[in-house]
Amino acid sequence: MAKVNGAQSVETIPGRKIVLSKGTGKTNIDELKWLTNTVLASAAMWKSTGWAYIADCSEMEPVTPAEGGELVTMTQKFVEAGCKAFGFAEGHSVMLKLQAKKNTEKSNTGVTEGHFATVNEVLDWLKKEVNI
Repeated sequence: MAKVNGAQSVETIPGRKIVLSKGTGKTNIDELKWLTNTVLASAAMWKSTGWAYIADCSEMEPVTPAEGGELVTMTQKFVEAGCKAFGFAEGHSVMLKLQAKKNTEKSNTGVTEGHFATVNEVLDWLKKEVNI
């Protein structure tokens, strides 16, 4: 069952080492901090073996620069906790894709990332290309 806080929800994908979050509408820094802590707690058991993170942003509004900074910090913390790949489900929003790419670049982690329209496309990519 998904954990929910405001615009954010978090769940794990059964049978896979993947944490999925979904954002809906407008989020804020407090929700993003909750998101970071909740994802880290969900993935803690996979730190030594590696895991993947999917952000379903398809129903989310673009973030402010301050929120983008929090997403950079989140990316760094996830990589430190064993995250091997980030998959983004962005629908058909070019703005969300550009923001996600910029935030990952700013994290200076070199984490593998993929950008897709749907969560199912991300799941397929993680299985075929990342082996998670």
